Amino acid sequence: MNVTFVSLGAREPLAYGLMSLAAVLRRCGHAVALVQDRDVARLAAHPRVREADVLAMSATTGLHRIYVRWARELRRRFPEKGLVLGGPHPTFFPRVIEQAPLDGVCIGEGEESFPEFLALWRAGYPELPAGWWIRRDQGRGPVERGAPRGPVRDLDRLPPPAFDLFYDAEARYRDAPNKAFLATRGCPHRCSYCFNSRLNRRYRPYGPLLRAHDPERVCDDVLRVRDRWGLRLVWFIDANFCANQRWIEAFARVYPRRVGLPFFCKLRPERATERTVRLLAEAGCTAVGLGIESGSERIRREVLARHCSDDEILAGCRRLKAAGIRILSFSMVGIPGATFEEELRTVALNAAGKVDLAAATILQPYPGTPIARWAEERGFFDGNYERLSYSYFGESPFRYPSTRDRDRITNLQRLFALAVEFPEVRRRLRWLVDREPNRLFRFLFETRHNWGFRRHLYRAWKPAAPVVAGTAALFSAALADLDLS
Repeated sequence: MNVTFVSLGAREPLAYGLMSLAAVLRRCGHAVALVQDRDVARLAAHPRVREADVLAMSATTGLHRIYVRWARELRRRFPEKGLVLGGPHPTFFPRVIEQAPLDGVCIGEGEESFPEFLALWRAGYPELPAGWWIRRDQGRGPVERGAPRGPVRDLDRLPPPAFDLFYDAEARYRDAPNKAFLATRGCPHRCSYCFNSRLNRRYRPYGPLLRAHDPERVCDDVLRVRDRWGLRLVWFIDANFCANQRWIEAFARVYPRRVGLPFFCKLRPERATERTVRLLAEAGCTAVGLGIESGSERIRREVLARHCSDDEILAGCRRLKAAGIRILSFSMVGIPGATFEEELRTVALNAAGKVDLAAATILQPYPGTPIARWAEERGFFDGNYERLSYSYFGESPFRYPSTRDRDRITNLQRLFALAVEFPEVRRRLRWLVDREPNRLFRFLFETRHNWGFRRHLYRAWKPAAPVVAGTAALFSAALADLDLS
């Protein structure tokens, strides 16, 4: 069977799930192609689309609206083809199948369920595929729900991802010095804003939440990409790379010997212990993504379900910066229930940590997350997920007392990184955020954000010089800059 994945053009090939699915389908004997375009008419005219038996799409919330429109148009043009949708949005909002003439939506990981779906679809559904909701009669029939399905238990049984779909297709992917990999799946934490909390409830009956490739297999994948397409910086996109201490210790023994390339990974501040930071540094880690999220312990604890103190965050930053490891921090503004003073404390905590790039997003209550339900129950959110932005940087969907309050959050997000980096901006931040949102602030945000990635983090080929960070004095100074006690 010919399966073509259709997608909006991606700036970077981070669609690891798509590459893994493609590899599994090939092993099952299917032909697989990827076509990317932002115009559905051009996409529909592509030979690989016209030749396909099944067209597959993957959607996050916000972008799902585009793929729903695509599904309607593709069904009009190709009534006999199979049309399926997977990814985060249908996993947590499978009723999206009611919005478009789809043959099915995949709920959760698809490496095991997608090949089974294809066989059952071709046979006219003699039984319902587990892990899918389907509609017969070219997506016009009533919704039928297959049995729940657990995740892939043994990741090493999966074939190597089909990296060629991206790297052989376009020079911008192939020539990038950094390339993405996924070593582990799952996260044991229950952060209220993250899909993992609901995914954990769904997957807990099927075994351990954390699953990992053997470190030797991880190295095999990295070396395969390095030898064929070139590679200078390994970018691990795992949600929580250091969640399993025994695994990270095994990885730190194998990776430097077999690969020896610098790498980026993500971890929680409280996991940045002396031992873990030393292991990361010795293994070749030159940059990390660190979830600070909010500068208010109250908000982290009561709203975000992040039980981590200011002292733990500062200590994690202090250890990482002393080891020459750069920090990309993740923070959020526009958190329902947070005062503006608490939002400003997030700037101060990042500044005290001496992070290299402070990436601030505007909180979006995505379907299935505890914070969406929490915000709706308390009147902060109207429950209309169709209004959510596809981007973390989009406008806040929450209710505010006034337009001025909403505008301050928009401006704070756009000026956040500059305020973290420059004391002069911090000292004028209250005045700046009271201006009307404007193109200059947006330009400053986009320029600093893109420069930080492309000229700094994506070139973290060597350890940085050690920096004093995370001290009480630095935190006090940053608070004073913002007129906070």
